[in-house]
Amino acid sequence: MTKNISYPWPLACGVLLVSAMAAFGHGGATGIVGERMMGMMMLGEQVKVLAPIADDPGPDDLGKVREAAAMIEMHAGAAMTDLFPEGSIEGPSEAKPAIWERWEEFAAYSNLLGELGRELDDAGEAAALPPLVEADVVPVSAEPTLSEWDRMDFAVLMGLATPEVIEIDPVSTASIETAAAVRTVAAIYADITKTCASCHAAFRQ
Repeated sequence: MTKNISYPWPLACGVLLVSAMAAFGHGGATGIVGERMMGMMMLGEQVKVLAPIADDPGPDDLGKVREAAAMIEMHAGAAMTDLFPEGSIEGPSEAKPAIWERWEEFAAYSNLLGELGRELDDAGEAAALPPLVEADVVPVSAEPTLSEWDRMDFAVLMGLATPEVIEIDPVSTASIETAAAVRTVAAIYADITKTCASCHAAFRQ
């Protein structure tokens, strides 16, 4: 009896992406075309590693997540765009001429992939950290509360001196930055697969 198994779309997208990468890597490409095909296949391997663990990575999976993140970052950004000198579509290359016609768009996809790789590493690192435990509070002996009258010295009281005034520069609340929440591995993985798929749809034969 065959069971109908429903996979989340990022996983399905990742599997299709890996298959496409494998096919992309064949054809005896050499030179710069061969180098970038190998780079794409390496990215596909990272997607393959992340696909089964992205939704709920366990403690033993976090090393794999961070290794995949490092490889994705390594092969993205300038490392990727440098492998596409203008007009390099000879041989078995499946790159479209649109890459050089819309270079800024192509570079933006590559840079975004690098940013997602770094974010994925942060998520893996955060997940590996032990949960925060409230520190023990050491009781401090309370000092007697003094009134404004008691705090004034004799010279001030007699009008012989003016109380010292401490000026505090106001701080705008708009200038206070709050730490951004770390996204889940699943959310970042979904963006990685969407970025790769969108780039391929636009710039690959």
